[in-house]
Amino acid sequence: MFSSSRPCLLPALIIAALLASAPAFAQDAPAPDPTDAPAPEASASDDAETEDDDQPEDADSDEPGADENTPDEDERAEPAPEADPDEDAENTGDDTGASPTEAPADDAPRVYDFESRDEPGQLTTTVPEPATLPPDGIDAPGVIDAEEDLEKSRVTYQAKSEYRVRSLQITPIELNGTTVRDIGWTEQRFRLDASTGLEGVGSVTVQLDALDGVLFGDNGRFLGNPSSNSGVSLATKRPNLTRWQIGLLPGGDPFDRESYGPVLTSAPLLEVNYLYADAMLPIGLLRVGRQPLNYGATVNAHDGGRHNRWGVSQYSDGVDRILFGTKLNEIVNTLRYGADHTPDTSLDRGVIMGMFYDFMKHDNIARTDDDLRQMGLNLQWLVDEADWFGLDWQGFQASATFVHLRNDRFNSRIYGFPLAFQTGVNNVDLRLQFSHLRGETTEISEGFAALTNAEVQTQQMRGYGAQGVVDVHLGPVTLTLEGNYASGDANPRAGDPITSFSFARDMNVGLLLFEHVLAFESARSVGVGLENLADADVDSFPLTEIQSDGRFSNAIAIFPQIYVDMLKTAEHNLYARAGVLAAWSATPDGVVDAVQTALNDVGGPIENSALNFHGGTPGRFYGTEVDLQLGYRLRDNFFWTVEGAVLFPGEALHDENGDAVRSFLVENRFELLF
Repeated sequence: MFSSSRPCLLPALIIAALLASAPAFAQDAPAPDPTDAPAPEASASDDAETEDDDQPEDADSDEPGADENTPDEDERAEPAPEADPDEDAENTGDDTGASPTEAPADDAPRVYDFESRDEPGQLTTTVPEPATLPPDGIDAPGVIDAEEDLEKSRVTYQAKSEYRVRSLQITPIELNGTTVRDIGWTEQRFRLDASTGLEGVGSVTVQLDALDGVLFGDNGRFLGNPSSNSGVSLATKRPNLTRWQIGLLPGGDPFDRESYGPVLTSAPLLEVNYLYADAMLPIGLLRVGRQPLNYGATVNAHDGGRHNRWGVSQYSDGVDRILFGTKLNEIVNTLRYGADHTPDTSLDRGVIMGMFYDFMKHDNIARTDDDLRQMGLNLQWLVDEADWFGLDWQGFQASATFVHLRNDRFNSRIYGFPLAFQTGVNNVDLRLQFSHLRGETTEISEGFAALTNAEVQTQQMRGYGAQGVVDVHLGPVTLTLEGNYASGDANPRAGDPITSFSFARDMNVGLLLFEHVLAFESARSVGVGLENLADADVDSFPLTEIQSDGRFSNAIAIFPQIYVDMLKTAEHNLYARAGVLAAWSATPDGVVDAVQTALNDVGGPIENSALNFHGGTPGRFYGTEVDLQLGYRLRDNFFWTVEGAVLFPGEALHDENGDAVRSFLVENRFELLF
């Protein structure tokens, strides 16, 4: 609002706005006729605010007589006389013959001010500092604060959206029974990755999922849990938010694994996967907040991105972390060449060091012994391209990480040593990963001891995981050989060492065996185990980790594949992929269901009590899976994928009668990205 002590300020501001919007109007333009507009008058306090070095002394409000020309209330109420249109056109610089060189620069527009003179009605043009208009701090139209405008120009915004719809049919999901035969569903997910920041200062990044895994339709029993929106399916007009999971079927026996199958559950509308802030420090990057546990796809963690060749990503492994990263080679170069050195901020080359501290668990904030903390150090050597040994090297990356996990409540002291290497050499791409975990803890023993009434003991941990992928590019054809290894554990007793290793949930190996069949069977066993622990007073429930959720564990797999570009242009890509997956258990004792074996433990050698997920004798060979994929891509924005798989089960999937049937999968998937 304008103050009542300056009622004549508004016309002057409007004229100033018109003149400021006409860049061709220069200082040598004809001076306006004094009769065209009244001169604005201001009080002494207001003139002090608009004081300029270039204004004449007689315009200084501190001089005697500064208030003598102030009109009375009647004069201030009179409207400003109308200006001659012809003269207005001339004074506003609409003359098309004005020279473009007379216009001020875009980043520093010229602003014209009207100051009071001793002679009423006299009009002068000056070029004050931008902040002097208007005197009461309200920006006049057309007046730009150059510093603020520059600050706004440095603000950045980025956003990426993805919407996905999947329709799946598995026949059957249960290889040895009739409780759950065929299952089919259509689900969806919307993902938004967005960030905003200030160039050279920092940014804030967020990843949101909406309707993640939510089924198409209005599902559930009205007034049940979950409840449908309509009590009459024929009248439904509004889908609800439901997912499916493995749970106890209606009327089932909670201690019978065959009583567990797909059930509906409520789904959240929105989930926040990541939310973190980056600060660009002079010596590196500081990242704080909920962020990816790992960037990209590794055997230890998966950031939930589009890295998989088969299937999709459904999880985003995250952690609440404080991370600092810097380029060691640039620090050395700065010390070597001095302040004139221009740092290379590219993340595709150099030696990068990262240090992190993770808050894995707080629990009771009045105690510290139940806190779970993780800290580590990562070193990476990256070369975007090189000519070594006469070969063309592309995307060379080598990294080593040291991780320490600690918790006093369960005496946990775990150490991890992940290693990774990848590069391209001529027409061959190579990717290798290896991870070793070792340490000790009582947390796993506490959960299984409660299940079997055994004594809690400290267990040693030794786990290994590895993957190797070789791609050979032969024009439109790519030949791939993939090998995977994850150590296993055939002895669930509380006092024996823990030797199992599980890949990240989204590190897909094939389409059906690990992703769906073993995920289904392990979830049924976990349901029985948790029911047995429902009344137990324990702080640890390690049985939840037996539910594989599609993870590759206790297995050795060989997976040769072929990829063919049938049509590839700048706009379109039609391609096909095929692979044959063969898998065996990593332990010589075969595939063991830890829950069923623990409940069936009769003492003596554990082999006498061991059972597989189907109630049969543990065997080593999982079986053979044939995977097929046909895809169409439109400008990296639209993907239509059809996948199919058939599983020929081996002895590890047989029941007590030695039976297991073949299983089939078909998936149709639409994805839109922009």
